[in-house]
Amino acid sequence: MRHILIFIRISIFVFILCGIAVSQEQVLSTQKAITPFGRPGEVVFDAGKGKTYKYFKLAKGQSMGFAVEGPTSVEIRSRAGLRGPKSTANYQIQVWEGEFLAHADVLKSKLVSARLSGTNLLPANAEITRFDIPAGVHNYRLWLVSENVDTVFVRIFVNKQGTNGDKISLWPMEYKKLVHLYSKKNQTAYYLMDNSKGVKIKLTGPLNLTVTARANYSPDMEGRIGYSISVMEDGKELQVLKTTTSKSLSMAYQDFSGVVPSQPSDFVLKIPEGTHVLHFILKESEAETISIRFSLPEQVD
Repeated sequence: MRHILIFIRISIFVFILCGIAVSQEQVLSTQKAITPFGRPGEVVFDAGKGKTYKYFKLAKGQSMGFAVEGPTSVEIRSRAGLRGPKSTANYQIQVWEGEFLAHADVLKSKLVSARLSGTNLLPANAEITRFDIPAGVHNYRLWLVSENVDTVFVRIFVNKQGTNGDKISLWPMEYKKLVHLYSKKNQTAYYLMDNSKGVKIKLTGPLNLTVTARANYSPDMEGRIGYSISVMEDGKELQVLKTTTSKSLSMAYQDFSGVVPSQPSDFVLKIPEGTHVLHFILKESEAETISIRFSLPEQVD
């Protein structure tokens, strides 16, 4: 009887681990898989229960590229390749766009009860990296940084836009300059505006659009400052985005010297059905420049 109970407990444990492996591979109906450039090596992850999934090989010293059109979001699902059953993995997947670090997560994982075909390495549990993509077409490269693993296997997914196959379009048409705000974890692109030049975008509704704005402090500015941005369409003012803010203590620009960004302020715009050209104009501001970005829009029924 004791042996039967032990066997049952082991079977239940293995069943739970297999269930975890399968659940980690769930793909949402709003996601679409991306195939990387070139011909990266492939392995097949066998999660059990007849469920298999194709992963691409990302090795140290070799990058993996892919292109995506924003605004959208990307999910990178990674599994470290372990040398033995007692090994663990500590690694970082860095996402670069040109010379700018777009995103980086520090990940930790350990062995999972499953198999990999096409390699002698053992699979670790899946780790998820997610980040938003700004408007426009972007080319990214993935790099593996680790001291104890040489290979990870990845699947890349992009969030589908719209419903019923319709695409939400959002394109920046005019702006003064594209700048990149850097933190210890990632880099985020912002569109710069001043009194001489605003930011103009073309987009398709209906959707709810989040606009994130930051004032840029010059060296002689301290304390809280205020600013307002007019949202124009066909020469008519639709809305005024107005707020006060304070200096950020943790963010800095990679390519815009001499200023310090403020804390972010978010505004939600309800965009009706149809195609619109919106012009964001600096109305009043104690700062000479304001940086804005557009988050992933949410489709409205």
